Amino acid sequence: MSAATAHDANPYLAGAAAVSLLTDLRKTTDGRTGDRLSAAIRAVTKAGSTLPTAEVQTAIAAIALLLAEYQPGLLDGAVDEQALRGWLADVDTELTPGRKLASSAAIGRIALGLNNQWYDEQVDTLGAALTALFRLRDALTDSG
Repeated sequence: MSAATAHDANPYLAGAAAVSLLTDLRKTTDGRTGDRLSAAIRAVTKAGSTLPTAEVQTAIAAIALLLAEYQPGLLDGAVDEQALRGWLADVDTELTPGRKLASSAAIGRIALGLNNQWYDEQVDTLGAALTALFRLRDALTDSG
């Protein structure tokens, strides 16, 4: 989650790894979108001693995609936003109890900041980055 710019205003889908995840998901046609989102989220909770930025970016993007049904504003400002919303309507993004639990654990791990490269890279934008992360946490709580 890098600082938003005029070109890329969505803090959840802006990082290079998040863009790569979206590109890969939209190219696949095997019907396993939900499984791929789950794997991206679980990668953060199973990380070794250091949490790489790319894993954090993909987990944040995956959580935002899962929560978009409950909080459509999470996709505001995304590149090709309308096409993204249309695509999401046709793929598995159900927020199952397992995905909800994994998402909660991932958000907690990311916010911890311990051995977390993403957290360390947010030197100038940590407040905004954590605000966006906590918006995901709140959306997860509100999703029922």
